[in-house]
Amino acid sequence: MKKTLTLLLCSGFAIYGTAQNYGSGTGTGTADPYAYNNTGTTVLAVPSDDVLSTAQTIPFAWNFFGVAVTSYKASDNGYITFDGAASVSDPVNTSIPSAGGPNNAIYAFWDAIDIAAGSGSVDEVRSFNYGTSPNQTHVIQWYSVTPASGTGFMYAAIRLHECGDFDIVLNYGNATGMSGTIGCEDATGANGLMVQGPSYGYPSVTAAGTDDIVYSFYSDGISYDAAITSSDFGNFVNVGANTVSGSFANYGSQTITSYDLNYSVDAGPAVTESITGASIASFGGTGTYTHGTPLTIAAGGEQHDVCVWIDNINGSADERTCNDQLCVDIFSNNGTSASTIKVVLEEFTGAWCGWCPDGAVIMEDLIAANPTNVIGISVHDGDAMEYSEGIRSEFGVSAYPNGMVDRKVFPGEADEPHSRGSWTANVNSQLTRYTPVEVSIDHSYDATTRTITATVTADFVDFAAGDMRFVMAVTEDNVTGTGSGYDQVNYLNTTAGHLYEGAGDPMIGFSHGHVLRANEPGVFGNAGIIPSPAAPGSSYSETFTYVIPTSYDETEISIVGFVSYSNPVVGEREILNADQQHLNVLALDEVSLLGSFTLSPNPVEDQFTIELDLRQEVSADIVIYNTSGQEVTKIASGNYAAGSQTIQASVGDLPAGLYYVTIHTENHSLTQKLVVK
Repeated sequence: MKKTLTLLLCSGFAIYGTAQNYGSGTGTGTADPYAYNNTGTTVLAVPSDDVLSTAQTIPFAWNFFGVAVTSYKASDNGYITFDGAASVSDPVNTSIPSAGGPNNAIYAFWDAIDIAAGSGSVDEVRSFNYGTSPNQTHVIQWYSVTPASGTGFMYAAIRLHECGDFDIVLNYGNATGMSGTIGCEDATGANGLMVQGPSYGYPSVTAAGTDDIVYSFYSDGISYDAAITSSDFGNFVNVGANTVSGSFANYGSQTITSYDLNYSVDAGPAVTESITGASIASFGGTGTYTHGTPLTIAAGGEQHDVCVWIDNINGSADERTCNDQLCVDIFSNNGTSASTIKVVLEEFTGAWCGWCPDGAVIMEDLIAANPTNVIGISVHDGDAMEYSEGIRSEFGVSAYPNGMVDRKVFPGEADEPHSRGSWTANVNSQLTRYTPVEVSIDHSYDATTRTITATVTADFVDFAAGDMRFVMAVTEDNVTGTGSGYDQVNYLNTTAGHLYEGAGDPMIGFSHGHVLRANEPGVFGNAGIIPSPAAPGSSYSETFTYVIPTSYDETEISIVGFVSYSNPVVGEREILNADQQHLNVLALDEVSLLGSFTLSPNPVEDQFTIELDLRQEVSADIVIYNTSGQEVTKIASGNYAAGSQTIQASVGDLPAGLYYVTIHTENHSLTQKLVVK
């Protein structure tokens, strides 16, 4: 689904009050496409102490206190000024408005701040833009800056919105010893609004966008201004009736008590419903909408443009139309979902990360509860198992442990990566989701060259549209080593009842699972393999090769194949479905260099027989794997003579399902499917 209008998304607004020309509210959370770590243009670099930048151009027409401004200067001390003659950066914050202050300014966090060199992220003030006209946003971001008289770091931003308003965001930090001012004032210093200060300490805010503190400022000269901020349509809508619902905000100075809710399809006539009895607070109050007339879709496989807007507010016209509509592209299907659904949990971790063992426990618990349907991938950073080929930067990972469930943005989250406390609920939700495609893997392995050749196939059971691509991931289990690059720091060592209580800190010789070794051909795959739209009954595949480095244990390798959307927009790159096989689960010919074997009876309830026909004497293990490639039972291990022989085995207490019996030697393996009833 493509949103053609992106607006500020905040929740939990509290109203601070009004001053001449501006009212303000505060909310929690920022969302795509804004992120504090977006790259951009450096405005002030290390080192900077009590300096103003050169004049920076605002990339669209914009007014401040009713006066047109075209540029600003940024101060290292947490503010910008629209005074072109200003030449001094003031580190001594005061209450505002005040004629003695910098004036004609917006104060993100005005205090004595240094842009100083350090061992962590590079301190700077940067700017960047997002959105399209008439809804562009220009961001001035204080990035990892340092309090002059305290400790730690802080991130703060000013966002100028082309539609006319602005906001201040406190993103992330642990700064101490700060005493700041937040607000704005006009060129005279006579008019302004202070929402915090002058002795406001920087709050405790994590790297996640969901707890960002957002102070929003609205022109109090506009009485009626409503904007649709979200739609509940997903990537697909079904044939038949579909509810038109979502959320909206009141940016005007008057409480909204009535309005007309409208939607149109493919630029057709408006479908209008008059709403009364509402009570949406002024200056950032939010509400939800549900149209009484559903959107009816006649056929699958069609693209539609649906626009939603509010007008006739309290019987009056909306005074600012640039932010009225939210338009979404939706694709219709028949509602037929794949019969096998697998969920991919990508965990971001590191041996240095003390809380990451808890993430590993949560992942293993989810896999144990859903052994055939949950696939784990551990993406390491900053240790001996680091995977540095783009996935962390593509998804803006900045906290550990963090994880992505099918690369989906869930309600209440700003980005795909989110904290481990939500993984279980989100995985369980995804296990019952709709998906239009079945995904499977067929692969072989050349032990001599250590080359995996894998084909990932997508079989569509319903219509699907978008830039869908194949990716093959390679993971390794039971990875160990010596030194700090492998020994796992463990903050759970003294946590009563935790699996790793008393395991040491660090845990020497820790066994790391699901370690990501490769994403082929990259994070998002190759374009042009799967067409858009794909129709029910169609099948597409892509073949990948990967040479296992000699330092990796080939017996611990698993292969993951999935189909996902490729899109630079957060929330538009979800994994549709996936499959996984252990490298030992090979689709080999029945007759190989080893020979062959059969299983009977198959399906089996208890006892079964393995009939071996070996070409040569071998030393081998006979192992049962589940469909996730995990060893569940070792049947036998020893030397086996050439020729025919029989081995009796039992499935024991294995639950019903599909398994693989594998005979593997040092260089070769044979595999047969075994169905347990």
